[in-house]
This record gives sequence, C-alpha cells and structure tokens, in this order.
Amino acid sequence: DLLQRLNAGETLPISQVSNPVEGAAEVFFTLASVLSGEDNDRFGLIYARLSEYLRPTSVESLLMVADMLSAQKQFDLAVESLNKVPSSHPEFYTAEIGRSEALQAAGKAEAAIEVLRGLTKTHKTIPTVFTSLGDALRRESRFPEATEAYNGAIALLPDVQPNHWFLYYARGITLEREGKWDAAEADFRFALKLSPDQPLVLNYLGYGMVEKNINLEEAQQMIETAVAKQPNDGYITDSLGWVLYRVGKFAEAVSPLEKAIELMPVDPIINDHLGDAYWMVGRKLEAAFQWRRALSFEPEEADAARIRLKLEIGLDAVMNSETE
Repeated sequence: DLLQRLNAGETLPISQVSNPVEGAAEVFFTLASVLSGEDNDRFGLIYARLSEYLRPTSVESLLMVADMLSAQKQFDLAVESLNKVPSSHPEFYTAEIGRSEALQAAGKAEAAIEVLRGLTKTHKTIPTVFTSLGDALRRESRFPEATEAYNGAIALLPDVQPNHWFLYYARGITLEREGKWDAAEADFRFALKLSPDQPLVLNYLGYGMVEKNINLEEAQQMIETAVAKQPNDGYITDSLGWVLYRVGKFAEAVSPLEKAIELMPVDPIINDHLGDAYWMVGRKLEAAFQWRRALSFEPEEADAARIRLKLEIGLDAVMNSETE
C-alpha cells in the first residue's frame, strides 16, 4: 500500500520515529504486537514493557501492556497501566472501559461500576460507555440499573445497525430478569430482526417461551436452529433437551441433556433438568443422583428448595402439588 502511494506521487507523512530511543521503542512495540495472543505471551509482555519504558507517554504501549497483563490475570497491574492514560487523550474512554473490566475481573465490581458511572458523565454521547455500564451491572444482577444504562445507550444511537443486536439482546435479558416478559420478548425479536438466526438470541427467547409454556412449537424451532449453529454450547443444548421435556418427549430429551452435562458438568440447572428427565423415563436412582449433584453446585435458593423437595417426595408429588 505504501509503495503504491509513493509510485502515485503522494507525499507521505514523516515517520513518528524521530530518534534512536523512539526507534527502539517502536521495534519492541512491533515485536510485542506480533507475539500478542500467543499461548505463552510472556515474551510479548516483556517487549511491551520495554516499549512503555522507552516511550512512557505512548498510549498505544500502555493499552497493549494492560491487555497482556489482563490476559495473564494480573489485573491490579493492568489497572496501574491504564491509570496512566491521560483524560485528554482520545483513547481515554477505551482505557477506562478496560480499567473497569480489569477491576471487575479482580473481584472489585463496585469500583468497576463507579469507573463507568464517571465515564457516563465525561463521555455522555458515546453509546459504548453506557453499554459497558449496563454489562457491568447485569453481571452483578442489578437488573433495573442495567436496563436504565442500556436505555441510555439505545437513546444515543444515531441509527440502528445490524451490529447493535447485542445491545437489544442484553436489554432483553435484564427486562426478563425484572419480570417484564412482554418488553423482553420485543427486544429479543428486534435483535433477531437486526441479526437473524443469532444463536444466543434464539436460545434465550426459545428457552424463555419454554419456561412460560407458550409458543412451544416456535420455541423448539428456534432452539433447534441455535443448536445447529452452536452444537457444542452446553446452555443451548440444554435448552433443546428442556423443550423436548416440556412437550412430553421425555425419552428424546435425555440424550441432549446428557450431552449438555458433558459440556457444562457443574451447572446446577442442567443437572436438575437431566434429573427430571431421568425420573420421567423411570431412571429414578439416576434422577436422585443428578438432583444431589445440582444441589452441590449451589443453585439459587428457590431452585434448591424445589430440588430438596423432589429428593424428599419425588417429582410426581412435587408436580401434583404445584397444579393443585
């Protein structure tokens, strides 16, 4: 590309390297870039650190160092690097989002959220800032606040594009967790309009309809499409088994639920689902085993209470009590 521009007679800008020290820093930065993402990027981090040392005001070097430190789970050091990015720099908001992610990964969720709240005040016209805040709040199960943040992001969109599907999907999740199913379903369907056949959306919407025992035929079609696109996703495979269970195809449900357990062996909900399927096909000892496994993985208390009741009186009695 550069050669073509030169041959065309274009005047190219002078290189950013103005002295030997900057030249060495650029070499180390390039080496770090090449090694970034390798299974063992220890050497990449060394080169990135050398680039940062020689050119301490380079935001590019700071961001690369922080990314590599985060990849190595050295989150506190990543935060230190990101703290050096000046607020006047165009990449400041990117650095702050990275800092919040590092803080959250380090178990400092409240500090991460405060970083993003501050950013919504200084960079109030950037949708990504509000989306990041919504994501951080959603991960902490603070669903009404997350919905509000996603509302802010959507309000800032100049025009809705296909790549915005995830924003509507994320808001659909928080609305669903708030118990606002109709609004959530509208967001999920709009996300599918933006990006048809998205497996994450198909699965969440399909599973939600299964849980509410509505539109089961459509739900099964959605989940089957999702499984075809992501056959090794444990949650999606579980959804297929669960919709088959809910429409009374208990024997057919066992196989996908067993596969889901292989993919996600410590998920309490999937273990619980497999236990129910085993019970309905007469494999009651195996059902009890799966329910005990589900309890060992600390499900939410409402789910745990129902599992304990199934172990005490059996699934049939629990279902009868729920329909009385």
